[in-house]
Amino acid sequence: MNKDCQQCGAGFEITEEDLRAYDKLSPTFEGKKFSIPMPKMCPLCRQQRRLSFRNERKLYTRKCDLSGRQILSIYSPDKPYKVYDQPEWWSDKWDSMIYGRDYDFSRPFFEQFWELYVNVPRVSLHTINVENSYYTCYTLFAKNCYLLFGGGNNEDVMFGKYVSFSKNCLDSLCLYSCEFCYEIIASDGCYGCRFLLNCRNCSDSTMIEDCIGCKNCICCFGLRSKEYCILNQFVGKEKYQEFVKDYEYLTHANIEFLRKKMADLSAKLPHVQSHIYASEDCSGDAIFNSKNCHFAYDVKDSEDCKYLHNSPKCIGTYDAVYCAPDGLQFCYNVCSCVGTNLIVGYFVWYCDNVLYSLDCLNARDLFGCVGIRNKRYCVLNKQYTKGEYEKLVAHIIEELQKTGQWGEFFPYSLAPCDYNETVAMEYFPLKKEEAVKLGARWREDSAEKVEGEESQAPNDIRETDEGILEKVLKCEVSGRKYKILPQELKFYQRMKVPVPRRHPDQRHYDRLKLHDAHRLWERDCVKCGKKMMTIYPSESKDNAHFAPQNGRIHHATSGLSLIYCESCYLKEVY
Repeated sequence: MNKDCQQCGAGFEITEEDLRAYDKLSPTFEGKKFSIPMPKMCPLCRQQRRLSFRNERKLYTRKCDLSGRQILSIYSPDKPYKVYDQPEWWSDKWDSMIYGRDYDFSRPFFEQFWELYVNVPRVSLHTINVENSYYTCYTLFAKNCYLLFGGGNNEDVMFGKYVSFSKNCLDSLCLYSCEFCYEIIASDGCYGCRFLLNCRNCSDSTMIEDCIGCKNCICCFGLRSKEYCILNQFVGKEKYQEFVKDYEYLTHANIEFLRKKMADLSAKLPHVQSHIYASEDCSGDAIFNSKNCHFAYDVKDSEDCKYLHNSPKCIGTYDAVYCAPDGLQFCYNVCSCVGTNLIVGYFVWYCDNVLYSLDCLNARDLFGCVGIRNKRYCVLNKQYTKGEYEKLVAHIIEELQKTGQWGEFFPYSLAPCDYNETVAMEYFPLKKEEAVKLGARWREDSAEKVEGEESQAPNDIRETDEGILEKVLKCEVSGRKYKILPQELKFYQRMKVPVPRRHPDQRHYDRLKLHDAHRLWERDCVKCGKKMMTIYPSESKDNAHFAPQNGRIHHATSGLSLIYCESCYLKEVY
């Protein structure tokens, strides 16, 4: 069945398998099944709305509304919420149930939910069990981490997004189980590497892409279980060691030289339609050890899911993003959640049978709740018996069905942060008037204040001493100012890479350009001619599949012509 998106106008398909999944995910109250309806928006516009609720990188200083101390928070001081620092929010000094209220049958649900939402205190940063990792968000079990946004079980990781089970890594995006790595994107199980993209189980290599099981390689693409290779040519240990003497210490100049060599090499070689490893019947990109997952991106150990992003260990789930570390089971339309049978939620962790709720933990059977912990059978933070709860929830869902809102994610107007503060701005950049038209809010950025002697980062780490810690660097792209931390400098010295000349945020945006193709395109395999779905668009303007008008195409997937289906590619590289 084909439909047109109510937001962007793009056509999208709903299959019979989708309808069966929606039916399976539909909840039952008072013996009546409340079927999840077909979505009104295309998959990417649905994703955009979910991402508009998640602010990762915009951090502010403000006062804790409980203790009065200065704290760090994802909520700017002018937001109309009570914000508690993590120790206070997790403590027993307050109770979210005191904000409970009766449901008013004469008023819309979302109107009542917003009134509750702005009154219940919220936690300043979303972190659990972190040590010496205050400047992080959406992190679990982190130690000595800094500006890490999303991930779990990390130690000594800085400037990363969606990093898990890694140590001593800096400037990374979508990383699993890596150690002593620098500027690594969408890779798994790598050690001692610099500048990697889409690699697995590689070590002691520099500037390689789409390689598996490689060691001591430099400037290589698409190799499997190779060692001592330069520009895809085996040269042997002696010649390799002689060559890499000039690249043992990377400088800004030779990094750019290697990048150009890599780009020239990559353009001449076949690219696989997408990066899917040890998986069965899957489509998307960066999928590991999964089965029957479609339109899935940065997914691991998952099964029977669709429209899944940055989420490991998920089963039978549709429309979910940033759900880690323990994943989801049978959930629908959620962001930053962990649990079972969740429908429309944001930051609902370790919960079961929770619908239309936010900031809830270790709870069951909730509807329209905020900040609830260890409770059951609550609506708008008020406790009910099981029978009362089911009767009231059934009534609310019937009202949402009449207004066409049942199954839809929270409207933009309920997002806790402004659109240009959120992840949505990274993947779906809008102008202020476009965001406001959607119903979202917009924040005017204030000037940053970074004091110190202004300087430029040296070309070579060997030319850099601790004096740089006192200086202010200016981003060569954005002009934003930034400083270098002591532990950061030690990492650059160990990895023999120069101090960056770009602001941490600019480096993050640069990495996104290499890995933000969260859409698929139809084109023919250059080798065998069969049609395939791939992350690489052709030049045809009519070829956008699930691509909204406001979607961004990054340079890594543009202009490449040698795109092979998986079968042809595997024959080529093995």
